[in-house]
Amino acid sequence: MYRVAALVLLAVCVSSAAADDKLEYDRRAAARDAMLFQSLDRDADGTVTRLESQGNLNFGPRFDAMDINRDGVVTTAELQRYIEQQYGVRPNPR
Repeated sequence: MYRVAALVLLAVCVSSAAADDKLEYDRRAAARDAMLFQSLDRDADGTVTRLESQGNLNFGPRFDAMDINRDGVVTTAELQRYIEQQYGVRPNPR
């Protein structure tokens, strides 16, 4: 009886720790994407064009997934939506 209870408690702790690790990973990934967006926004207009992202191996391949309206520009609103869908977290406003 005690062994079963101990195993159940251990399983709960492990799954809780894994969920916490996933949430922390997603938060860090969202923050990295937001910082990358800011660094690529060379003219500081709150958007990243395909040209601004060209050559960046972290942002470039995901550009089309972020550019929701397919106008060749990723806005902060589009980035925010992408982060929410991809990671399930709201990015911190900067």
